[in-house]
Amino acid sequence: MDLFIIGNGFDLGHGLHTRYWDFRSYLKEHQGDFLRDFEDKYYLGGKGLQTYLWNDLEFNLANIDEYVLIEQMLQSTDLGLESGNVGIEDTLNYYFGDKFKYIEELTSYLKEWIKVVDQELDDINRRTSLIDESHQDIFINFNYTTTLEDIYNISRSSVLHIHGVVDSDEELVLGHSNSSRIDYFKENYDECQNELDEQRAPIYRVLTDYCSKTYKNVNHYINQLSSLNFDAVERVIIIGHSLGEVDLPYFKKVKERVNQNTEWHVYYYGENEIENFRDKLNKIGITEQYIEFIQCDTFYDLP
Repeated sequence: MDLFIIGNGFDLGHGLHTRYWDFRSYLKEHQGDFLRDFEDKYYLGGKGLQTYLWNDLEFNLANIDEYVLIEQMLQSTDLGLESGNVGIEDTLNYYFGDKFKYIEELTSYLKEWIKVVDQELDDINRRTSLIDESHQDIFINFNYTTTLEDIYNISRSSVLHIHGVVDSDEELVLGHSNSSRIDYFKENYDECQNELDEQRAPIYRVLTDYCSKTYKNVNHYINQLSSLNFDAVERVIIIGHSLGEVDLPYFKKVKERVNQNTEWHVYYYGENEIENFRDKLNKIGITEQYIEFIQCDTFYDLP
């Protein structure tokens, strides 16, 4: 039995528009005010900086620049701060709380977008013969779409959508994994509280809440892997996944659950990825003799 680990490159390989930049394009068309407000929080004026944000959206969610926020607050003339320090913290708590409540809308817009993307599956054909509903394989899917179920007739019971799936009532999981950023903002908030700094304290409180709300606790979602039966897995096939640092704990857990002599077939897009993939797999304890790197064009063997 094979275990497939599916990343966004799999959907891209089927012609779906599932990059985060595509999400931005959707927001620009349907939620333009939200998009402007969102990007303003990261103070990204040029397209190059916008591209930087959206190319790795989850990682960058924690990278708000608090110094710019503080400067804006100190220069603000519409908050009534010039009259003295009485009630400043309450005023700023309300001001920045209102400024950042938009983040609660992000995952709902994400789901709206994925529903639109999922409609594209009506025009998509199978691209690979390696995935077949008769093989009794199992799948860990990092994508929100139903490509496996709709195009390949894979039973939902064989697919673990580790971060949620569009046709579920549950929220989709979107977030960073930078817990140190939360700690940093919390420490600054505590310090401001101790120093009775009513101007900066609300900023760090809101930033602490913001980063906490956008935090993806990988250890929580790893527990879902216990629902899969790894005993019969002879081969792990990784397709369309970049093996990013935030997701390595999932791969490490898989490595711990499968047999020691399980083969790992890793499909790559460009040869420059091989060394990075090798380093990541070695890092979680997979030895060279069990790893095979394969160009992804051979995976997509159907016209």
